[in-house]
Amino acid sequence: MPFAFGAHLGKNPAVSRVATCAVHFNYFRVDKMPLRQALLQSVIQTGRARMLVMGLALACNAAAAADSPIRKLDVAFENDAYVVNAVFFAPAPPNVAWDVLTDFDKLQGWVPNVAESKVLKREDSVVTVEQRGVAKYGAASFPYVTERRIELKPPAGIKTAQVKGNMKRVESTIALEPEGKGTRIVYHLEIVPSILASTVMSKKFVEHEVGDQFTAIVGEMTRRVQ
Repeated sequence: MPFAFGAHLGKNPAVSRVATCAVHFNYFRVDKMPLRQALLQSVIQTGRARMLVMGLALACNAAAAADSPIRKLDVAFENDAYVVNAVFFAPAPPNVAWDVLTDFDKLQGWVPNVAESKVLKREDSVVTVEQRGVAKYGAASFPYVTERRIELKPPAGIKTAQVKGNMKRVESTIALEPEGKGTRIVYHLEIVPSILASTVMSKKFVEHEVGDQFTAIVGEMTRRVQ
């Protein structure tokens, strides 16, 4: 008989107010449980959503890593030189990898920082190549011009040395090794920057440039076998 109980107390205003507060207090105590359950459910759902987003992000990162041609890319600064030791994988046979790497007159078609590339001279297994472009990383950039003497040792070796250019020294080697249905590319590079270039270059800058170049080069190798 809750209404009769309340009506009876209502004859005394003071008691009535106390009773009314008690009734309201009990009402909210009874209804707190669904509210807590709703809040708990919301927290659980939010947590699940966050876990789902994190899972998707990890899956995307894993997929990107699996698709990347970069197996290893280490950059060190030793004395006055940036030294790069890298390994890449191309899903193309060594002969296709060789054709792309030695297609000097067309490198600007797929290497992002090369604006112009042309053969100046060929003598047996030695090729002289001139290249122009702009190296960029974030807000940092600088133009370059280089003339390189390239020794070809088909079907698996390329050795390059700068003859003229705006770097103090640039030397590199590339070795191609068959791996399954593809090619393992082992790359070594040493760069001694000029005074101007040294104000822009860093290990991150060199890592970005080498990674971008070989990702584009492997992309061309892949395109040629599709």
